[in-house]
Amino acid sequence: MKKAMSGMSVVALALAVSAGVAGAQGPGPGPRGGRPGDRGPGPGFGPAPEQLAERLGLSEDQKAQWQAMREKSRDSMKPLAQSARHTHEAFRNALEAANPDALAVGQAALAAHAAEKKLHDAQQAAFEELKSILTPEQRERLEQGRDRGRPRQRG
Repeated sequence: MKKAMSGMSVVALALAVSAGVAGAQGPGPGPRGGRPGDRGPGPGFGPAPEQLAERLGLSEDQKAQWQAMREKSRDSMKPLAQSARHTHEAFRNALEAANPDALAVGQAALAAHAAEKKLHDAQQAAFEELKSILTPEQRERLEQGRDRGRPRQRG
């Protein structure tokens, strides 16, 4: 009975991690091709790059710098995104096996979580790099827009 309960606990944890990883990866390819750098400057979804550049009032020099940063981050994030997809797929396969092994499911969940964290950290670093070329006023507008997109905490 104790072994069955610990197996159920691992499966419940794995389901929770699966939902988090799947949500963090977004809906996949979309009108902008689904590339990480095309979803805005940082983690999550945001306005199209052209809309954001206009909203922030980027100079031509800043636009050129930002474009170079986006291309660099797209190239560096591609293997991280692929790893996150592959580890999540391995986790799902372990979880949906005919007779799931709790240890294998747990290990796959941890690997998927670690891969997703690496991707998130790279996205956050790209966002911070973008902020480095902005004026204080532009940074403030960027943060205000970012805060508006976040769900409010109820307490």
